[in-house]
Amino acid sequence: MMDGDSLLTTCSDEYRLLETYCQKRRKPSARACDEKFGGVAEKLAQIAYNRLLFDEGLEPDSPVAKEANSDVIVRLVDLLKTSGDELNETIQSSQELSGYLQQTFSYDLFKKLTKAFITSSVPEFLQSRKKREQIALAFEVTSRLKALDLHPMNRVMGYGAQYLQENYAPWIKQHGGWVRVYAPVKFSKKKKTASNKYIY
Repeated sequence: MMDGDSLLTTCSDEYRLLETYCQKRRKPSARACDEKFGGVAEKLAQIAYNRLLFDEGLEPDSPVAKEANSDVIVRLVDLLKTSGDELNETIQSSQELSGYLQQTFSYDLFKKLTKAFITSSVPEFLQSRKKREQIALAFEVTSRLKALDLHPMNRVMGYGAQYLQENYAPWIKQHGGWVRVYAPVKFSKKKKTASNKYIY
């Protein structure tokens, strides 16, 4: 079994939520197959979309700029952010990028791409306060990489679930779980009491 593809990973809430998220991204009007995570996947997609709408690209002092193969990683992150549905065709048409991904696609590369993608959208100094956005962007990276025809889809999903477990599972658990962290905000209606005070 490949890293990211263990039974614990594929049976995890993170993996199930990634499947629901990818289904939502493929067919936004479709009803989620996983009732527990349908609303969570929808909220994650909204957050990722809104975050990427206002994105201005990689900062020149990004940690990626100091790593080996940084040019390729920066190009891949830019493509992941801008290509949308044409991502697969764009990467397939570049022998350098498709060869690089086919030869080196591993959990380590997945982590580098995801970290660079997140850092390019959520500056490091805001990351401790923007966990929800980071998590949504990790889902988006996984969804976009899953669409590539260069490797098995379940490998990407396993890597995504593993990344979420390693980086965000404690925070999610500390804040009450996936459903609670991404629950739609509900406002209660005001009620007037006998003393003419409003309660919520």
